[in-house]
Amino acid sequence: MRVLLTVFAAKPHLYNLISLAWALRASGHEVRVASQPDVTDAITRAGLTAVPVGDELNLSASFRPGEDRAGAEQGGVWQRLSGVTETRPEKLTWNYVLGTYTIGCSMEYEHMAGQSMMDDLVEHARAWRPDLVLWDALTFVGPVAARACGAAHARVLFGVDYNAHMLGAYADLLSAQPPQTRDDPLSDWLTGRLARYGLPFEPEDAVEMMTGQWTIDPTPAWMQLPVGVPLLPMRYVPYNGPSTVPGWVLERPRRPRVCMSLGMSGRELLGRDQMSIGDGASAEPPVSVLLRTLAELDIELVVTLSKDQLAAVSGLPDNVRAVDFVPLNDLLPTCAAVIHHGGFGTVGNVLTHGVPSITVPAPWWDETDLGRHIEARGAGLLVDPREASAEVLRAGVARLLGEPSFRSAAHAVRRELHATPSPRAVVPQVERLVAVHRSGSQLPCSPSGTLRGRWMRAIGSAVKS
Repeated sequence: MRVLLTVFAAKPHLYNLISLAWALRASGHEVRVASQPDVTDAITRAGLTAVPVGDELNLSASFRPGEDRAGAEQGGVWQRLSGVTETRPEKLTWNYVLGTYTIGCSMEYEHMAGQSMMDDLVEHARAWRPDLVLWDALTFVGPVAARACGAAHARVLFGVDYNAHMLGAYADLLSAQPPQTRDDPLSDWLTGRLARYGLPFEPEDAVEMMTGQWTIDPTPAWMQLPVGVPLLPMRYVPYNGPSTVPGWVLERPRRPRVCMSLGMSGRELLGRDQMSIGDGASAEPPVSVLLRTLAELDIELVVTLSKDQLAAVSGLPDNVRAVDFVPLNDLLPTCAAVIHHGGFGTVGNVLTHGVPSITVPAPWWDETDLGRHIEARGAGLLVDPREASAEVLRAGVARLLGEPSFRSAAHAVRRELHATPSPRAVVPQVERLVAVHRSGSQLPCSPSGTLRGRWMRAIGSAVKS
C-alpha cells in the first residue's frame, strides 16, 4: 500500500505523525511525507522520504514582530483569526460561528496550506497514486489531493478536536437559519478548491472534506470532546526529533529531578519560549529570580533556556542545570515532576511517562484544556499564566513532590495510555478501512447522533426552504 502523509510546515505537527509513519513503513508499506520546503530536512532526518510541495510557509511571519505576551494572552494570532477553540454554548451564536468560518476559510486555512501547496500535492498524488492520504487536522489540502487521485483519506488529530466540534455547531445553527441569512462560506470554499481540479462538490461532502473518512486520535478519550466522527484510537508515541542523549540524563539523580520545559515551537515562531520566563514581561518573574526561587527546594532542576535567557541569568544555583534542548522522552523517566506550557507533544511525553506536572498554558490551541484535564485527573496542577509567579510555581512543585496522590494519579494515566493500541497495532485497522473505502463502501453509522447526521439535517433544511 502507498501512503502519503501531508502536514503544514510546523515541526510539532510533523513530529506528531512520525511514529505512525514509521509503523506503516515497518509494516511494509511505501510512505512519503509531503509538506512545504521549510521542514524537508526535518522529514529526512526522521528517516522518511520527503516530498516538498508549495512555497515556503515561514510560519513565524504570521506573528507580528512586535507582538508581545500581553497580545498573545488576549487570544493569540490563530484564535483572533478563527475562534475555533471556543466551546461555550452561550458564545456559539450564528454570527460567531459564521464569522469563524468566513475568516478561517479565507485566511487561516489558506495561509497554512494554500494554493501552491495544494497544486503541488495534487500533482504528486495524481502521479504517485497513493492508496491512502493521511493528513494533519489543520492541513485541509489532504482531502483535496485524496479526492483528486481516488485515495482513501483520514485525518490525524494533534489534540482536542475543536474543528469537528465547531463544525457540529455550524451545522446545527445553519439548519435553523431562514433563507435570507443562510450564508455557507464553508461549502463555497470547498466548492472552489475542488473545482480547481475539475472535481465536483456535493453539499453532503463537507463533513468528509473537513474531518476525513475517519479520524486517527492519539488523544486520551478523557481529554476529547464528543463530536460524533468515526474514530480510530491510537496511543501517543513520542518523537522528539533527532537528538543525542547526554550522559548526565542516565545518571541516577541524588535529589528529585524536576524538569521545566517551555516549548521549542515557540522559539521557532516567536524567537522565545512559549511560556516566557525571561523577556522582561511585567507579569512574569525574571529568569534568575524564578530559578533561584525553585532552587530553594531540595531538587535537581533541569530547565531549557535559550541563549538570550542564559545571558540574562546572573548565576545558576548549584542544583540547576540549564540546557538548550534535551529529548523529553529520555529525560522524563528520571523526573519526579515537570513544569510545562501544555503543548500536545510535551503533554504526550508527560502522560506517557506518568510524571506529575504543572501546566502554565500557552495560548495557541488546547493547552489550557489539556492542563485542566490533567488537574481534574489528579495528575497535576493548572496555573494561570497571569499568576505564575516564582512563589506559586515553587509551592506547586512542593505539592507535586510532597503529596503521593499526584504520582499515583499520573501512574494510573500512564497505565491507561499503554493499554491503548500502539501505532503498529493500529496499522491492520488502517489497512481494513482503506479497503472498505476504496471499494466504494462506507462504514455503517447512526445518522442521528453523528456529525454527518447533523450536517445532513442542515443541508436538508436548506433544500426545504
